[in-house]
Amino acid sequence: MQGPAVGAGTDRPATVAPQYSTTGPEWPAVSSASVSGSDDAPRAATASAAGTAPRHDYNGDGRSDMASWYDYSKGQDTIHTFTARADGGFAPPAPGWEIPKDNFWAEHMKRVTGDFNGDGIGDIAAFYGYDTGKVSLFTWLGKGNGTFADYFTSWSVEPGNWTFDAINAQAGDFNGDGRDDIAAWYDYRKGDDKLFTFLANPDGGFASPFSSFARTEAEGWKVERMKFATGDFDGDGRDDLGVVDSYEAGTVRLMSFSGKPDGGFAEPVTGWQADGWQFDRVSVVSGDFDGNGRDEFATWYDYADGRDILFGFGLDAAGKLGGQRELFSAKAGDYDRARMYLVSGDYNGDGRDDVGALYGYENKLVAALTFTARADGTLADALHSWQSTEADYWTFARVATIERYNSSLPACPAVFGHGGYPHGDFSYDRDVVRQPNHPTGLAQQKSWGAMGVEADLRLTKDGTKAVMWHNETTRGLSGTKFDIAEMRWATGADQLKGRTIFARSPYAGETVHTFREWLVSAGSMQMAAFVELKKETEPLLLNGEESAREAGWNEVIAPIAEKAATQRIMIYTLDDALRPELEKRVRAAGLGASLEDHPHWIDDPKFLWDEPDPGASLQFPNWQYKLNKYGSPVTSVPMVTSWTSDFTTWLNGKCR
Repeated sequence: MQGPAVGAGTDRPATVAPQYSTTGPEWPAVSSASVSGSDDAPRAATASAAGTAPRHDYNGDGRSDMASWYDYSKGQDTIHTFTARADGGFAPPAPGWEIPKDNFWAEHMKRVTGDFNGDGIGDIAAFYGYDTGKVSLFTWLGKGNGTFADYFTSWSVEPGNWTFDAINAQAGDFNGDGRDDIAAWYDYRKGDDKLFTFLANPDGGFASPFSSFARTEAEGWKVERMKFATGDFDGDGRDDLGVVDSYEAGTVRLMSFSGKPDGGFAEPVTGWQADGWQFDRVSVVSGDFDGNGRDEFATWYDYADGRDILFGFGLDAAGKLGGQRELFSAKAGDYDRARMYLVSGDYNGDGRDDVGALYGYENKLVAALTFTARADGTLADALHSWQSTEADYWTFARVATIERYNSSLPACPAVFGHGGYPHGDFSYDRDVVRQPNHPTGLAQQKSWGAMGVEADLRLTKDGTKAVMWHNETTRGLSGTKFDIAEMRWATGADQLKGRTIFARSPYAGETVHTFREWLVSAGSMQMAAFVELKKETEPLLLNGEESAREAGWNEVIAPIAEKAATQRIMIYTLDDALRPELEKRVRAAGLGASLEDHPHWIDDPKFLWDEPDPGASLQFPNWQYKLNKYGSPVTSVPMVTSWTSDFTTWLNGKCR
């Protein structure tokens, strides 16, 4: 298969409507002073020509710095520079470049850092994907004082050539000429994967790409199961590409692609591999942590018990990444990997690379950390330097650090919709019955992008019928108000069958459905079912007369057994007393799968649904955290929200 067609163009990014709410503070209150330059800048340029300059040194003082892109709620975007101090800590972030609102859409960017013009000062580059399908490559040249010149375009293709989502960008000096280049792993989805190189020009722009490596999907190459880091692993003066690859469930392996003199890459060499590692628990960095002139490929592994360990791997004489050694370890509870953005660099200027991080705390504060390298190449405990305050208005979900490499986005989650119920005093008076407990609700959730729903299961008197309804009474339905648990389904003056939802509901006129009927509807729409057995069923299912109790359990379990072979059905309860019996009976019926792999609730409990709808913008930070925490490049992880339509829209550009 031929590579993507290439072309030229210099258009600015398309103006797009702000994606976020316009409520809240406009700017983080960070240091407004510009970052001072350094008399060491000429020395840094000389060092770059010799291949010894620290990576991403934005002010020319001989120490790496850290940069971040901040996407403000009102649409503005800013590059902030965290200059490194002599101890490896970071000064407060200062604006390095700013642009007014409606110019950039942060989710349409893939950013990398490197010295693209070879002057010893770190620069920033980014692929930008337009709504039209056009893709461009921009460069922001570092000025040597921690700020950046306005971006320029050196490569661009019109719609129908390159697909933005298919690009994974990595920066490094792949041909050894003293200028960092960009390698782009291009995923053709149902075709070849190719590795392209964009060689850097003397002005910091990039030449048209060429490809040096290709594989077919039939050979098992899937970029969503790969994470990349660049570094000079063999010490030849050219950067190489390191990969952690999950080529089968529960197994990971390391591969190295050596850089060639023309900037292309040699065939990969497979090195260390392990069974039992979960790919979505691995983060990657690279750096010369022991100062021997050769980078190590490093994996931060987040163990299920809460421990975190950073392992280093060096390249042996055969070109294989191996020799696993422990660089750093943290006990359970010290760190949450989903709240960390890692960036390696020599932050204290001692010739050994360290690991820096931005960390987002649960109390909404953001901090800069540095794990400095010791003489033996292991890392010390984190040095805490800058930390935001409540007045700073930094939101972790809106900031992204800029590294030399970016890995593929997580697979888009399997979205489960939940019908929001109001909270607070007299919430039942504000209930408008949004729950998808009927075919109309299922169809609307599907139209919003959901592949499943969370719905509510109750039992009528003596277990006569399992029915889909959220309230413990008939509030919201036609007819006389009555407790569901005291009603018969189809007998008596106050029977439940045939009652309709009231006029102020979006589902006015819909009827109550039995569990069986509802599962049939969900199955016909290919919608998964995530069913809550409500706590009001406990008296009957645990303490009722034996015949009624068994009839009730049969109403709960038999419909699942009938449909489980052809559709995904899950069941749970929030009632602590009911849960053990539910699990025992479900497993006894051979339906244990319905108790496993349940969706993750992703809405922030501090900002629950209310009537009228309070809006989804307050959920954005928690959604980003949950996507970081649970999202996987390998599998589509199920996530449930009361803001189905908003969540599926928000995911645009954040997953693939």
